[in-house]
Formats: sequence, structure tokens, C-alpha cells
Amino acid sequence: MIFSGKINRLRSYAMGMIFLGIALMYLGYVFFRGWLGSWAEGSQTIMAIFLVLGVLMVLFSGAMYMWIGMLSSRSPMVECPSCGKMTKVLGRVDECMFCKQKLTLDPTLATTPIHHTPENPAGLK
Repeated sequence: MIFSGKINRLRSYAMGMIFLGIALMYLGYVFFRGWLGSWAEGSQTIMAIFLVLGVLMVLFSGAMYMWIGMLSSRSPMVECPSCGKMTKVLGRVDECMFCKQKLTLDPTLATTPIHHTPENPAGLK
């Protein structure tokens, strides 16, 4: 359920960028030490390139987290008709962060409502 909902998908992408940036910085150090071959051993240029790329990725990810936070604070919360939990909807169509039910605030895109009954508590047809 890591990638359910647009907000969680963006957050996961930003976290992956942080890990990738740190991995790039370590890779630059590994090349500098010569652990992956002697062709780049002691090369400060290669280490600096990897270090700068890694730092830029981490900084860009921090900016992305700020942007996601601003989007998240403005997005409306709705109750999911399937699981009954409150979730945020980003854009015209999104999915529940808990059960991946498609949600929309646009009445032209809405399908028939799900009716929960005691015989069919999940609302399945």
C-alpha cells in the first residue's frame, strides 16, 4: 500500500530520491578510494561530481517534500465509501490511501454509489 493515492506516491518518490542521492555520494567516495577499480582512485573530480549530484538530489527532494506538504494541506478530505476511512483527494480522480478505491469530487466522473448492506458489508456486486 505504499503507492496508494497520489500524495503517498509523490512522498515515496521523494524518499527514493533521498536514498538515491545518499547512494550517489557514497559511490563517489567508493570510486575515490579505489574500491571499484584503480582508474578513479584519488580522483577528486569524480568524487566532487558524485558529491554535488547527491547533495542536489537531497535538496531537490526536500523542496519536493515542502511542495507535497502544501498540496496536502489544501486537498479536501472525504470519507471512502468502501472502507469508511477519511482520505485526501488530490486532483479530479484519486484513490483511497487505505483500500485503493477510486474516488472523485467531479459529479460527471462519478459512477453508481456503493450501497453497503448487512448481507454485503463491502459493497461488492
